[in-house]
Amino acid sequence: MINYYYDIIFNFFNNPVILIPLVAWFITQTIKVVIIAIKDKKFNFELYFIPGGFPSSHSAFVTALCVVVGMMSGFDSTIFGVSLGFTVFVLYDASVIRRAAQKQARSLNELMQFVNIKKMEPLRDVLGHSFFEVLSGSIIGIATGILMML
Repeated sequence: MINYYYDIIFNFFNNPVILIPLVAWFITQTIKVVIIAIKDKKFNFELYFIPGGFPSSHSAFVTALCVVVGMMSGFDSTIFGVSLGFTVFVLYDASVIRRAAQKQARSLNELMQFVNIKKMEPLRDVLGHSFFEVLSGSIIGIATGILMML
């Protein structure tokens, strides 16, 4: 029975379609944590799980996934087309839709401060990404995907 679970876990993490995007995510989150730790002069492990900021880990994850799928299945395959569509949607969401939500959160926080509402905690206002943050995350994802597939 233990071998059964070992095989499942081993095969899960031995799958490049799963492993390589996770590595790209980890690299970008580590860069983000290091930048914030240098700026704040303290390390906070919880920063590994925050959205927004430089570079975009969402972008790194999906572009690495797209590269791996393309290299494994062929850049003319149906699954690569699906992966590319998913990637474009996530990149758009990270840079446009979540950026708009970020602006709304900042405006609401300013309004709550202006009218002195103390019953509510401020909303998280780092949600989206700038074009540069998305681009840098995408470059990390593409590089990670190519390098780890070679």
